[in-house]
Amino acid sequence: MSLNNFLSYLQQLLTMVDPSNRYSCGLVKASLSSTVALAVGSGKADAYCIRVMRGAEANIDRLIVHADEFKGYPGAYELNMHNRKMLEQVCRPHC
Repeated sequence: MSLNNFLSYLQQLLTMVDPSNRYSCGLVKASLSSTVALAVGSGKADAYCIRVMRGAEANIDRLIVHADEFKGYPGAYELNMHNRKMLEQVCRPHC
């Protein structure tokens, strides 16, 4: 999985989640955890992408609370790219 594909996937999850619904939040968390486990187990993602994935997993509660800041909009290509870049900044490994 490439980093761009993962960020797009994460953005889609955050677009669909209802932060006030525990069931919805649980589904997003389970989906993300399963995706990270599959990427790690398959060896089909590079090390940086795995670190970003794990960062997303560690910060998923905060991402869900602020999902409106990261969600995607149909036809808004540049805004969606901007929101994915913000997702990467939140999830990437920091020094």
